[in-house]
Amino acid sequence: MAENRLIDPKKLALISRMELVAKQVVEGFLSGRHPSPYFGSSVEYADHRPYTLGDEIRSLDWKLLAKTDKYYVKLFEEETNLRCNILLDASRSMQFKSGETSKYDYAATLAAALAYLMLGQNDAVGLTLFDSRVRHFLPPHTTPTHFRRMTELMRDTDPRDDTAIGPVLHQIAARIKRRGMVILISDLLDGVDSIADGLAHFRHDRHEVLVFHVMDRAELDFPYERLTRFKDAEGTGSLIANPKHVRQKYLDRLQRFLTDIKRACYERNVTYQFAPTDAPYEKMLSGFLEKRSRTR
Repeated sequence: MAENRLIDPKKLALISRMELVAKQVVEGFLSGRHPSPYFGSSVEYADHRPYTLGDEIRSLDWKLLAKTDKYYVKLFEEETNLRCNILLDASRSMQFKSGETSKYDYAATLAAALAYLMLGQNDAVGLTLFDSRVRHFLPPHTTPTHFRRMTELMRDTDPRDDTAIGPVLHQIAARIKRRGMVILISDLLDGVDSIADGLAHFRHDRHEVLVFHVMDRAELDFPYERLTRFKDAEGTGSLIANPKHVRQKYLDRLQRFLTDIKRACYERNVTYQFAPTDAPYEKMLSGFLEKRSRTR
């Protein structure tokens, strides 16, 4: 069977040893690496309560008994796997490319790498593809066949419609019933306030949220020199303009947009990672995970 075009084993090897460990409490079913809100059996315990008739003797805290002459039971904190939902923007603006790789292909490759990494940790991963609506919703699972389904779905999806990120985030939040991690991969071409409200919905539900902001180098540098027709990435409008006359205004507006997006994430305790398509995804992701591991 031919190797899926989204997966490069040599590049994935650079990140396969890193762990995308949740920073906050998550919910899950299997034994894994992440802290859980449920109490069970583990080498670590979270609290005590007074002993009551019927409790197992082995759960008594003998050291505390020696100090206080009172019987207390240890409440252990179990370890559980992470449940992650990857939200991938498949709107028309993600088709844009000034080089060999479109924003969508870059984002899909990044999504595949993250899924591969987390499934290797026995974490459950789901995938949502969206534009102005939810196009596909795959709940989190841990099986290799599920990973194949995810990559095939991303491969076979063509970005086509306008986007409405904020409203779609609310729709997705309503479908995710268990706390875990939410990873949004998008060019974020929508109203900042609307996006911020959608991210806040996930945070209100106590999910950990990561945002990978994918942009093309031409969007960042505006390298055009000659009279050019510019077409709305998600509409029917177009404009013929001399780039020299609009470059500075465009760059100033872009900088305000980037600043506002970063601030919106920071104020909601959402992790933001800039992901330009000319940056090798494996190096960008490795750097992100390394920095993340130092700040846990």
